[in-house]
Amino acid sequence: MIRSILFPTDFSSVANSAFPLAVAIAAQFDAIVQSVHIAHGGDPHITETSRYEFPALPTGSSSVRVIETIIPKDGDDPAQIIMRTAEQRLCNLIVMASHGRSDVAQFFLGRSVAEQVARDSKIPTIIARLYGPRRTTRPIDRFATIVFATDLSEKSKEILPTATAIAAKTKAKIETLCVFGEGDEEPADGGKAKLKNFFEEAGAPELFGKVRRVHGGVAEAVVEHAGRHKADLIAITTSLCCGGDERLTGTAEFIIRNAPCPVLCVRP
Repeated sequence: MIRSILFPTDFSSVANSAFPLAVAIAAQFDAIVQSVHIAHGGDPHITETSRYEFPALPTGSSSVRVIETIIPKDGDDPAQIIMRTAEQRLCNLIVMASHGRSDVAQFFLGRSVAEQVARDSKIPTIIARLYGPRRTTRPIDRFATIVFATDLSEKSKEILPTATAIAAKTKAKIETLCVFGEGDEEPADGGKAKLKNFFEEAGAPELFGKVRRVHGGVAEAVVEHAGRHKADLIAITTSLCCGGDERLTGTAEFIIRNAPCPVLCVRP
C-alpha cells in the first residue's frame, strides 16, 4: 500500500507540473504527499518571475493532506538528499517531473536530478515529462492502461507490487510486454507460466492478462508500444535487459527519456 508520497520541487513550472499526479495517486490511497524543496543558492530553475512557493492543491483535491518542508542542501547531491529524505520519511513512492534534457545535453551536462533518482532509488519512483519535445501526450492524473515491461528475470518483477496496487485502486488494466534482446531464447510458452507466478507473488493474480512480446531493439520497442496502445504508465525496473550487470541501465534510461507517458521504475 502507498501511504506516503515524496514530491520534490525546485518551485519551477516544470517541477510543479507533476504535482497533480502525486495528488491523484495520494487521493486513491488516502496517502500523505510530502512536498519538499531543497534550498540552495543559484538554482538555475528559479528566476525573478518565479514564485517561491509550493504548488497549490488542484481543484477538487482538498481532502489530500500535504506536508510542505524546505530542506537545506548542505553541500550534498540533490538526488541523494531526495532519496535519503524518502527513506527517512518512510515514503512508499517518489513522484517527480523531469526537465527532459536532450541526448546532447545529457552528454555535456549529465543526467537530470530526476533521472538520477530514477536510476538509483530503491523506492519506486514515477518520472513524468510534461515539457519539451518528448513530453508525455497522455493525461497524467488518471490511469486506464499500465504496461509492465519485463525480460522475465526475477529482478524485473520487483516493480509489480506497486504497479498492481495502482492498477487495483484506479481500475486500470495491466498489459505485460515481454522483451527479448538479440540472442535471448524465448520460453516455449512465451513466459506465461513465469509471469503468472510474478503476479501471484505480487498478490494480484486477477490482474494478469494480455501478454505481448517484442524481440530486439527493446528500449525503442517499449516506447513505441506504449505510444501505439495509449499507455498511461510504463512500469519497469532499472535492470531491464541489463545482461546481469545492474550498472548497465541504458534501456531503462532511454525509456524514461522518451516514453509518451509517465514511467514507474525502481532499482532492484
